[in-house]
Amino acid sequence: MTTCECIHVSRRLGGHLALHDVSLAIASGEVLGIVGPNGAGKTTLLRILAGLLNPSSGSLRRHSSCPVRYFGGERTLPPDVSAKRWVGLWSPEAARPTTRRRLAVLSRGTRQHVGLSATLAANRDGLLILDEPWEGLDPDASRWLSQSLLAQRSMGVVVSSHRIHDLADVCDRCLFLIDGRLAPVEVQCRDLPNRTAELYAAFDRLRGCA
Repeated sequence: MTTCECIHVSRRLGGHLALHDVSLAIASGEVLGIVGPNGAGKTTLLRILAGLLNPSSGSLRRHSSCPVRYFGGERTLPPDVSAKRWVGLWSPEAARPTTRRRLAVLSRGTRQHVGLSATLAANRDGLLILDEPWEGLDPDASRWLSQSLLAQRSMGVVVSSHRIHDLADVCDRCLFLIDGRLAPVEVQCRDLPNRTAELYAAFDRLRGCA
């Protein structure tokens, strides 16, 4: 089942064309990676998929029974709210081991972990959209996140990153976003013997042609 679909989506931010004619579909049960360098338009695309931005042209279709969970990074968290209170908004049970300290005084990696914990503890039946989720995480937290994504793929997961080695561990397929355009290439990661090397090779080829 297709849970969400972009159809010829473009988005202007001021005078800049951040996305140009992007079409993609997300299926239930898959982890879809969006690979691209900084400034490629990944955040804009994910915000459109989450319903936080409207396309300038094109359309977004989402299955009516599919709620969305979105996390855009530790900088999007309210600084003066305690970590326990924030996680407790989504799951009182998940909040029990969480610190009562304000989010503003926590380290970057801890804030990222708190935000991800809250998002992952929310309605597990929805489409999960995460923007650069491994940023700031230590090795243990990175492993926890990767395992969590694989466990929460029932309605589909979309995750963006420029950290190809992390995407290679969890994604069923990856698309490449370069200068606001989806490249006419996708890598089916699931059956590759060396996912990381294949993704790097595809990315290098595309950058060489850009």
